Amino acid sequence: MKYYVQYYETNPITHKLYVPCGDRSVVILDGRNNLRTMHQDAVKFNGFRRPKYEAYQIFKGDFRESTAITDIINL
Repeated sequence: MKYYVQYYETNPITHKLYVPCGDRSVVILDGRNNLRTMHQDAVKFNGFRRPKYEAYQIFKGDFRESTAITDIINL
C-alpha cells in the first residue's frame, strides 16, 4: 500500500491552512513502517530539501484516490 505525507501552510490573508502547490509539499513514505515511524518521518522531512511547513497529514493510497489516516497535525 502507498502512504504519503501532505504538508500544509497558513494563508496570510485568511489564516486558514491550505495545501501548497508543487511537489515539495508531499513526501512518499515507506509503507513497511508503522504509523509511529511515519509520524517521525513527517517531522524529519519537514524543511529537509523543502520549505518548512506548519502542519501535516498522513494519507493512504495513491494521489487520485487516497484517504486521510490522521487528522491534520501541527508542527
